[in-house]
Amino acid sequence: MPFIEEEKFKLIQEDLDNSKLQREEAENELASTQEEFSSFKKSSRSLSIFLGLLFGIASGAAYYFYAYGGNSAINNVDIEAVKKQEAYRVLDSISRANARAARNGDTETSTIDIEAATNEIAEGTRGETIYSVQIGVLSNNQYPLLSSEVIPSIVANTDGYFKYSLGLFLTLDEARELKKELVKLGFEDAFIASYINGERQQIHN
Repeated sequence: MPFIEEEKFKLIQEDLDNSKLQREEAENELASTQEEFSSFKKSSRSLSIFLGLLFGIASGAAYYFYAYGGNSAINNVDIEAVKKQEAYRVLDSISRANARAARNGDTETSTIDIEAATNEIAEGTRGETIYSVQIGVLSNNQYPLLSSEVIPSIVANTDGYFKYSLGLFLTLDEARELKKELVKLGFEDAFIASYINGERQQIHN
């Protein structure tokens, strides 16, 4: 039997112990890695299921809104009908105001006061350019916005812009603002005419 010195035996024993420790550490690391991998697989599976459910819900909601929602809501809004309704509302308000003014101005005193006020406006703007915002169909058909009982016919005939105007302004920019709003409401034939001393000068864009 070969003889092994004690020192060499100790070294061999230490190498075996170190190899055993390294193997145990490697086994522990492998076990830990396997546990982490198993945990990751489980979490990945759960995440996949969650994302699948979320995608399904989102797809269902998108289909529902596409089939029954936004488009039908937009299509159901009739823009022309809204404009027409708003136009009727404006004309109805004007008619009500005319009727109310006619009821309140049926006395001779009221007529005199209105005539005086109208004359005062005409005198105050004599020589100046007045910009009148009108609607073509009303002016062309001579449909007055004010009753002859409110403004006497002599004034309405002499100063036509009093009779057919929706607004009187001293600047063209102010008149254009009102015209722009009327066009938005559907009054495409709204226009601006300038007057000096009751006589029309020109039509403005």
